[in-house]
Amino acid sequence: MYELRPPAPPLRPFIEHYWFVRPDKDRPVDLRVDVFVDARADLIFNFGAPYERRWGADRPVKHRKSNLDAQRLTPIRITQRGAVRTTGVRFLLGGVGPFVREPLAQWTNRTPPPAEVFGADATTLERALAKTSSVDAQAALLDAFFTRALLLDDAHAVFSRALRHLTHTGEDTVAAAAKAARTTTRQVERLFARFLGIPPKTVARVLRFQASLRRLMTDPGCTLAEVAAQAGYFDQAHFIREFRRFSGGVPRGYRGYFPEAGPTDFAPNVVAFVQDAPRRRRLRARPHSS
Repeated sequence: MYELRPPAPPLRPFIEHYWFVRPDKDRPVDLRVDVFVDARADLIFNFGAPYERRWGADRPVKHRKSNLDAQRLTPIRITQRGAVRTTGVRFLLGGVGPFVREPLAQWTNRTPPPAEVFGADATTLERALAKTSSVDAQAALLDAFFTRALLLDDAHAVFSRALRHLTHTGEDTVAAAAKAARTTTRQVERLFARFLGIPPKTVARVLRFQASLRRLMTDPGCTLAEVAAQAGYFDQAHFIREFRRFSGGVPRGYRGYFPEAGPTDFAPNVVAFVQDAPRRRRLRARPHSS
């Protein structure tokens, strides 16, 4: 069973929500999550059954301990079964940066332990979270931790202007982002490595993919050529290659599905609750990325 809690208001520009997974009425959890590339991160505190992550045809990797599922450039599949007890933090695009003091690029495509990224206080937080089963109490602990860790400086303000330009205009040139942020292209590259961990042009590619995915899901009557043109791909073949690279599938497989609870900024990933009866089995908007 998923439960969500919003972060404290000062944290909402950076954290989408806190999420919690628990067995539903003593019934063990059995789920599969197909996770698309969205350049966002989740902080995962795992207090129960391990989960498996699989990259394409690679063998799955089992995770028993807590970690930061950092900004990824490959799609993955998560499976988790049994006595699941997980507490997570779903960050917005670029949302991790204000809470850490080192460049995020070193953790891209990695799953480091929380203390490696957020410092020794993250270990204290994990122990406190483990001692309570109350979702509201855990949310309060997370609010307190991230409020103390939040640091907004001039460098982050410049990064935010460049990121807003990419997300709002769709332009993928570093020069355009630098002009909007009133800085140099070299500084934009440095700031994206520091606060997001992925270069600006790669972020633009991810945003283009997510826009095309959302169009496919919300407009079942659209053609692939229309989607490719609207998203700014060179041609339909380019669109299909990028779609496969970031989703692990082909565009036709996602046409026409978008849940009512889907997020407003990015298209959702796909969660299948295997324990649902066949006639009730359904896909749901993904509240977390791993």
